[in-house]
Amino acid sequence: MNTQLHFRIFKFPNFRILGLAFLLSLTSCFKEKPLAPPSKQNIGQTALIEMVSPYYPNQFFYSLKTNSVVSSNSRFAYDLLFDCDVNQFHIWLNTSHYMSAAKTNKTDLAAVSMNDITGLDFHYELGAFNPDSNVIGQWWDSLGTSSSAQKVYVVDLGKDATGNFLGYVKMKVNGFLNNSYSISYAAFNDTTITTRLISKDDNSNYRYFNFANKNVVNGIEPPKADWDLCFTHYTDIVPFEQLALPYEVTGVLHNPSRVTAYLDSTLVFDSLQISDVNFSRLETRRDAIGYKWKTYSLPGSAQGTYSTNTHYTYFIRTDEDRYYKLHFISFEKDGQIGYPSFEFYRL
Repeated sequence: MNTQLHFRIFKFPNFRILGLAFLLSLTSCFKEKPLAPPSKQNIGQTALIEMVSPYYPNQFFYSLKTNSVVSSNSRFAYDLLFDCDVNQFHIWLNTSHYMSAAKTNKTDLAAVSMNDITGLDFHYELGAFNPDSNVIGQWWDSLGTSSSAQKVYVVDLGKDATGNFLGYVKMKVNGFLNNSYSISYAAFNDTTITTRLISKDDNSNYRYFNFANKNVVNGIEPPKADWDLCFTHYTDIVPFEQLALPYEVTGVLHNPSRVTAYLDSTLVFDSLQISDVNFSRLETRRDAIGYKWKTYSLPGSAQGTYSTNTHYTYFIRTDEDRYYKLHFISFEKDGQIGYPSFEFYRL
């Protein structure tokens, strides 16, 4: 069956520090706290993440404070992410295996068939996790999040590690009540409709759900206070000749509840100090570090090569009011790609 897909192209949207009093007056998306004192010795630390090509099967949750991988697991273990923030109610697709979805005009799951897929406006979930480009979007009606608009979505489950497409499910959100989301869904070749409740968890950014297992998947994300960066595969809009297409990339997404970051490519990494941080540039979007710290080139040979943009410096702020500078050293180990290494200092 030929399914016509339509893509939206999203446009994502030196102060000298005079003293500690000025630092404390700065506002941000985090609750203001006293600035944590810097390390007595400004000694750089290095790390290597073994993502392993060509399929990059796992995602790695990493802590700058402890310079360690807190946990890792399969990026294929879940399909949906449910916001746990008390003021957020978005439902996200797993961006790490090329998932997309489209909203139908129907409210009856049983009435939606494969014939309805043709001509639907499918969109891919992007790694930035911007609410205004969330694929499911506002599933609730004008009365509030507890009351659903009841629209049926067709969800493309994306691809497995070797690029095989995983098929479709149809789904609708029934509502949000007693701190829990309610969803119903079914495969197109199955008349059985499954309904599940997914409760929020104050210790996590998201709850994770797997359609095939018909249940919440625990242990995907560590407690949100314990990690800063997630090294993973995800989908982004990438320029290709005269087009901009959804494409799977390998990079870094940061913890949405405790981290902001931005890129600077003009300053020399070794000499940077806390006074060089431009606080107004810190970004909340999850791909502020992203994947562009490396560059892919395709020479005359069949296999391309990666080079690392070591002059790209990422300024990072965590919720303890810790500031870091970080740059990537390589994407290889012993000639094999898929091993990002980086150096960072606490400022």
